[in-house]
Amino acid sequence: MTTRTLNFIYSLILIFLGCLTCYSQIIKDSTDYSKLYNTLLSSSGKFSVVNKHFLFDSKKDSVFIFNHNAKLLLAKPTNNRFEFLKNDMLIEINSSETEIVFFDPNTSKSESILNVSELQVINNLNLIFYLDTKTNLYKLIKVLPSKSKEIWSESKSTVNFIGISDNKQHLFIQYSDLTKGIELINLENLKKTINTSINDSIKSVIWDKKLPVVFLSPNKKHDNKFPYLTFFNYNTNLVKKQELDSQVTFRSPEAINEHAFKIIQYINLVRKPYNTEKLQVWTTKDTELATTINYPNLKKIGTDGHIIFDYKQRKVYQPDTLNKNISIVLKENTLLAYNPNQYIDYSHSEPARPRDISIYDIKEDKFSLIVKAQANPFNSTSLSSKANYFIYIKKGIMHIYNIELRTLENSFDLKEDTTRPRTYTSRLRYWSKDEQYFYFTSGNDLMQYNTKNKAFRVLINGGNTNYHYKILNTQAQDFHNQAGQIPSNTILDNTTILIERYNIKEATTSILLLEGDKTTPIINNTRDRVSTINYSDDFKTVTYTLENFNKPALIYIYHHGKNRPLLENSMPQKLYTWKKQKIVSYKDKYNNDLKGILFYPKEFDSNKKYPMITNIYEIQYHHLNKFSYISYTNSTGFNIDLYLENNYFVFLPDILDTKQGTGLSALHCVEESIKTVLQQEKAIDKNNLGLYGFSHGGYETNFIITQTDIFKTAVSGAGNSDIIRSYFSYNKNFNSPFFFQYENGQYNMSKTFKEDKELYLRNSPILYADQVKTPLLAFTGEEDHNIHWEQQKEFFIALLRYNIPHIALFYKNEGHSLSIRENQIDITNRMINWFDYFLKDVDNKETRWIKYYTRIEKEKLINN
Repeated sequence: MTTRTLNFIYSLILIFLGCLTCYSQIIKDSTDYSKLYNTLLSSSGKFSVVNKHFLFDSKKDSVFIFNHNAKLLLAKPTNNRFEFLKNDMLIEINSSETEIVFFDPNTSKSESILNVSELQVINNLNLIFYLDTKTNLYKLIKVLPSKSKEIWSESKSTVNFIGISDNKQHLFIQYSDLTKGIELINLENLKKTINTSINDSIKSVIWDKKLPVVFLSPNKKHDNKFPYLTFFNYNTNLVKKQELDSQVTFRSPEAINEHAFKIIQYINLVRKPYNTEKLQVWTTKDTELATTINYPNLKKIGTDGHIIFDYKQRKVYQPDTLNKNISIVLKENTLLAYNPNQYIDYSHSEPARPRDISIYDIKEDKFSLIVKAQANPFNSTSLSSKANYFIYIKKGIMHIYNIELRTLENSFDLKEDTTRPRTYTSRLRYWSKDEQYFYFTSGNDLMQYNTKNKAFRVLINGGNTNYHYKILNTQAQDFHNQAGQIPSNTILDNTTILIERYNIKEATTSILLLEGDKTTPIINNTRDRVSTINYSDDFKTVTYTLENFNKPALIYIYHHGKNRPLLENSMPQKLYTWKKQKIVSYKDKYNNDLKGILFYPKEFDSNKKYPMITNIYEIQYHHLNKFSYISYTNSTGFNIDLYLENNYFVFLPDILDTKQGTGLSALHCVEESIKTVLQQEKAIDKNNLGLYGFSHGGYETNFIITQTDIFKTAVSGAGNSDIIRSYFSYNKNFNSPFFFQYENGQYNMSKTFKEDKELYLRNSPILYADQVKTPLLAFTGEEDHNIHWEQQKEFFIALLRYNIPHIALFYKNEGHSLSIRENQIDITNRMINWFDYFLKDVDNKETRWIKYYTRIEKEKLINN
């Protein structure tokens, strides 16, 4: 047998052994790992439900039911779903939704219903609706503490169509005998509305969000080629059968008032002047590039057009001026309208592109401009619940526009901190249900605007502390049918406001109750992570979850001014009490304060040296109090607990983008953080440092190893390598030219490529690939269109050209992060093998694939 043949067989064995590592790891004590979930709190606050989930054995899952005094009422093994009704009755629903149990936590009595199908729970009205598969009866049941009561039933054989409204206020029935018309039951008062004039067979319905109108369709759901739609106002009993063109695609019917509605139709305007089967035509005047690219075979140029039917005026409006516009119903005969693709401007992501926002008068076919070229409306506008006010923020000024008066009513100069991490740049905007108050943030303050007296008021003065606020009150359902890009967040009850206040610099959280001028702290500046906050209708009872890096989630209850634990995790303490971390403070070259989190090895001994893996991705300090679980199924390949238990340090430093560019910012932040952490912890082996990053962190990793050799090895997942190619690419994940991500997105470059070409050249890893001295393992999915997988291929080719040890993994049928369990296990194990081989000198059957593929024989190299 020749040497070449032996080498070939040897390589196959190595590859096989490498694959075996996918299944060679077993997690010790895996059956003990569990997590608590603060699932439910009854609206009265008297009872709460906590679920316990075992990560590796769901058959052990259980549920716990408590009263507000933290007394355990029931504990039983189950992974069924639970829901509270308004009257505190608890409904248990099995996984297949075929069996339900009513449980009264006041008496511990229960009642079971079997043979359930098509279940719907109407929580606020203490009702359930379902089909009894044994009797073939549809049933509406009133759930009472004493015994459930059937209040309506009908044989399925006599029903043509049945359904509950989206807001769960009405039950709609059409009988098989179409001459009976339709029946509508008001679920609150159980009054019936019968209309015998509706005799066409119904297969689906569309409920209006704002007005008492339902559209009845002869088509199944999602079949939008309607031959007709029936407009039914169930308050006035107005019925109008509207004939439509069944060859045309329609969508989004919406009532304008109680006797009129609009619908969007897709209009084919002209045939494209070329054969779309053989040719694609891209033009720089195209304002809808995403449609051109994503649907290359469309033979005709089309647009969305409006048809408005007004039965009171007996008119049909089909205004060409509204073509391509998205519209939201305001008041009688007026719409809020905008064309999201109005400008040839792709410097923002697709939904954030600039557009003029106007009021459109249907009768006059006239636009009244509110604001011109408003970018990023989802984060910079707000429409009030009754459509009397429109808020927009432009150049740091918040403008309050009075829609009824068509005038700018007020404005406010917002204090904005441009150095905030991207995680905390979203703007808080909420309305009270009556529109009297608008809640927003300015700098570190939580504020309120009063639309009656037109006054601004500071509710919480943050001073110089960098705060991020959330309002936790229950929000109303959307009042506007087409408000996807223009939010309309409305608080149902603003007499008391429940607020989460997060101190960004110190990573502490407070939960505050705001009642008029009185602020009551429920939790005050805890360093624990606070999550899953539930509250009673009167806010006197609040349940929440607390956890920290070395403390699994615990459930607490706040009742009448006192906090107490509700349930602690019984997971053995040996699984987590060993966890230790240190906060490392440092500054970047522009004197910005940054922090890193150093996690210690499980068997830490200050007299020993340990390798360290640095995991990078923008600002990460907010992860310091997150409890993590060991796992081999990781979509990004990295699990911190696996490395800590294998006696690595793991370091998460902050990276703040500055004017030098995102790559150089990462380099300097990481270099400063490494210098500082090595000074502060002598047990770190400075000769065995590893680097890991995924997605944007993968790009940062690719760049850093071209500029420094402080890391002995690195792993990069789904990262960019050529940012100039990326800048000028079309991104199918975002449906946009990708330069938006550099100019107004995550890459946060201070200038466009045209303005500063050198800035981009200095921050592009592939231009410095010849300088790489660090062995790199890289991976991506072959269907990754977020960061196109060919970016990884090109970086591989560059390192191949320079004969630099490198392995690239390309997972088939995977996107940006890995979703197939087998692949998650594979990349997790390969990364462990990689770091073990380079940082711990592990040479065994699980690392031989690395040794084989990274060893470049000098005799095979030609100096060119």
